[in-house]
Amino acid sequence: MQDGDLYAGDDAWTEWFKICSVHGCSRDHAAALRREIESAMYSQLARLGISREDAAGEDPVAFFDSYFTLRGEREGKKALKAYYAYRIVSEGKDLRDFVCGTLFGSGSGRVRDIVAEWVAVIKGWRRRTITSPGGARASVWEAAPAEIEAAERTLAAATDGGDAAAALDAEVLRREAEELLEEISREIKVEKAKVALYSLVTAMDVSLAEPVVIAALGVGKSRAYLVRDKVMAAMERRLKRMDLAGDSAFASLVVEVSARALDPDLRKEILGE
Repeated sequence: MQDGDLYAGDDAWTEWFKICSVHGCSRDHAAALRREIESAMYSQLARLGISREDAAGEDPVAFFDSYFTLRGEREGKKALKAYYAYRIVSEGKDLRDFVCGTLFGSGSGRVRDIVAEWVAVIKGWRRRTITSPGGARASVWEAAPAEIEAAERTLAAATDGGDAAAALDAEVLRREAEELLEEISREIKVEKAKVALYSLVTAMDVSLAEPVVIAALGVGKSRAYLVRDKVMAAMERRLKRMDLAGDSAFASLVVEVSARALDPDLRKEILGE
């Protein structure tokens, strides 16, 4: 498994669908599944503003398994895992796309719901939405007074709620851009920092043949161009799925996030900062 590729593999996920838990899978498969699930769960936890320390003593993989074992679907007639297994077969879904998209993908990834429930168990909190008089909305954790007060101050900063709403929307889109790079990294088995580099130099019209770029990528020119094509094709597919293809504002955020993902010295050489 290369750096940046956390996908546990078709064999591991096939076994997970047949076994009641990650712990019950074969040792190698269980280890690979644990790495992928922990990474997705902790990343989402961080996006919700909850630290790993808050989750100390709580096993994300055990919660993940219990969620799929206990959560019902279609009037509770079958466990959610069994329902998803049925869908994969009946709809001819690619297992990798299902895991990296439906389970851990941007926007509609089930991991968001799983972690929201995990936080409810860890902290005793629940998500709720607050709305300003101007109509701007923010999602906060109920029973987290400091977060609620901060969100209310942000919403109140604009008399009609417009500026605050724009700021909140931009933050949501920035997280989507981060997740976009992570998803592409998992799909094409290339480190996130290198995906970010391909994204940035393409947007800035910087040649992949530049010595500093080739050195950072650590591959030959032919390989660099081949991988860049894969990165951009994967990005285009996901943007269409997210209904953000052609959105210049989101494209700018992807460039911004890509730049921030690079080593500061490398970013300075490329952007001249």
